Amino acid sequence: MAGADSKSRVADYLEAAARDFPDRPGLICDDRRLSFREYEEKVSGYARGLLALSLEPGDRIALMMDNCLEHPVVLLAAEKIGVTSVLVNNRLQADEVDYVLGNSEPALVVVGERFVAGDAGAALKEKLDSRFGPGEVLVVGEPPEGDAYAPASVLEKEAAGVSAETLDEVAASVGEETPVVVIYTSGTTGRPKGAVITERNIVSNLTAWRTRLPDRGAEGVVGVFFPLFHSAGAIGGICGAIVNGFTVVLADFDIERSLRLISEHGITFMGGVAAMAALQMSHPAFDRYDYSSLKYIIMGAGPCPPEIRSEVKRRMGAEVIIGYGLTEATMGNVTTTLLDDTDEHKLETIGVPLPGTEVRLVDAERDEVPDGQVGEIAIKGPTVFAGYLNDLEATRAAKDEEGWLYTGDLALRCADGYYRIAGRLSEMYIRGGENVYPGEVEEVLARHPDIVLAAVLGVPDEVMGESGRAYIIKAPGSELTEEDVKAHVAGNLAGYKVPGEVVFRDVLPLTPIGKVLKKELKAKICEEFGLPGA
Repeated sequence: MAGADSKSRVADYLEAAARDFPDRPGLICDDRRLSFREYEEKVSGYARGLLALSLEPGDRIALMMDNCLEHPVVLLAAEKIGVTSVLVNNRLQADEVDYVLGNSEPALVVVGERFVAGDAGAALKEKLDSRFGPGEVLVVGEPPEGDAYAPASVLEKEAAGVSAETLDEVAASVGEETPVVVIYTSGTTGRPKGAVITERNIVSNLTAWRTRLPDRGAEGVVGVFFPLFHSAGAIGGICGAIVNGFTVVLADFDIERSLRLISEHGITFMGGVAAMAALQMSHPAFDRYDYSSLKYIIMGAGPCPPEIRSEVKRRMGAEVIIGYGLTEATMGNVTTTLLDDTDEHKLETIGVPLPGTEVRLVDAERDEVPDGQVGEIAIKGPTVFAGYLNDLEATRAAKDEEGWLYTGDLALRCADGYYRIAGRLSEMYIRGGENVYPGEVEEVLARHPDIVLAAVLGVPDEVMGESGRAYIIKAPGSELTEEDVKAHVAGNLAGYKVPGEVVFRDVLPLTPIGKVLKKELKAKICEEFGLPGA
């Protein structure tokens, strides 16, 4: 275990790991690997490079890459000098990325080559060209033509111009309330909001979470297949491994590749969502690989059917730990199940709160409800985010003056203190770990000339946990098809927001002022799938 819990920053833990376990692998990605000593040296080198480019504490940089070795190195380099990383979802369309950049105003962008290359990258490149000046966009790979672009390797070249002493002085000035990341998460209106997560948030979450982990101090190997724009990847995966002195095996999620990496590197811990596990176990190559090293899978970011949890234990030999959380509470570890829990607790609950985290369930007036009654989950503690970037109104709506965060999620507490999820206040659904907000999809559908009216709701999905269903009234005489609808959404929004199913109707239930009565549609869905509320 790297260092003591008195350390206040992720950088402190990386330095401790480099000192305590210098030759232990710290980061493995493809055929590249860094020992903890090399990892810390590379992070410090990049940090000096950022300083050489005139970045300073309080600035922001935007990161938009696949899961590659450079992503965590740049993230941790920025963290070391008090520069905040805006983690950009690399599945977004150019207009969506442009909004994030406009709202967060980064001084520098670090982007993967494929996102700005050729015809596929032309739209994003145009947005970047309009916002950034010479050398303000660093490319991991081959930069495209244009004054704004330079290779990310410039960070290593520029590092020589800043001394180690200067780096140490800057790093020492960074406090625990310094923002580390901004992660954009849409609200109920679908407008993205940047959740600001601080050093204190991250260290508090990870040190509390560590008390739930088995084999503390052992040489764990963590498979990080979540994208690093997600809190579970960047915070739970990358930062969590550093805090524990564990090796990270980093890769984008590919079903067979993930199975091979478990076997090849002896992965012991893995984070994921139900969809990942279901896809892995149903893959034709599943039986080719050895999973004997795999001890624990931490499941979160959406519903996890009991059947999947049982199958993971039976076929992969791994215990499942269920975590509940949200970006605004640092990541998916507000509550977790325990290793010695009963089967009922493991299969039907989201566990109990982490040490240092208060959870209560409240009614519409925010008064606490008794055990056994459904209420909105409210959270208080050091993991609750600082607020939404440049959006005081949204921050005040989410977090009250006493520091309680109101999640919009519904649950009930059992007499033994365990919590059971009951649904959501909002209409948001979670497809494969990604939040989808129907209003955003409906707004895109409304732009199509052959669509008169549209309503989108989440429905259960055996693989993805939930998927979108779009109810649509076509214009008279229209020959619009399901494929046309999906293509229209795919051309305007990230792929995971495309409805999995399109249902054409002649009429939809409406309120007196012409809004779709989603409660009626939801009741039909509940009846169809045998869910409560039918």
